[in-house]
Amino acid sequence: MNQFGSLLQLYRAREGMTQQQLADFSAMSVRAIRDLERGRAERPRRDTVRLLAEALRLDDRRREAFERAARPAPAGDRAHLTDLHLVDEPREGAYEYATMLLEALSADSGDGDWADALNDMAKQNWRLVTVDRGVAFMERRLAHV
Repeated sequence: MNQFGSLLQLYRAREGMTQQQLADFSAMSVRAIRDLERGRAERPRRDTVRLLAEALRLDDRRREAFERAARPAPAGDRAHLTDLHLVDEPREGAYEYATMLLEALSADSGDGDWADALNDMAKQNWRLVTVDRGVAFMERRLAHV
């Protein structure tokens, strides 16, 4: 595992996301996420790094560290190393994520329809982010981390 892969895995875990959730929120494949975390992809493209940083909701300092880790360091350049202490600072505004398969909900099933389910989630402070191929992606801000 390389430095970028380690940082990606750490940020993803701190956000409470699975590889599948990060893939869904970044419009990437699970395989791409897995390969990046394992260091199989040596130099991620800038667009890839940007999509991941947005999906992980990185603040400016963490985004900068994340972007630096994605670039190869010149030989012997220790100043290039990412400041990993940025990862351990208390986070304000952390989120948790959920997905809901809308096709599984119908009024005929006795569970109510998907609109009822989304309204119930909203009452629990979940916010609908997007719907893609019958899957609702939701998030909510954590009160305390």
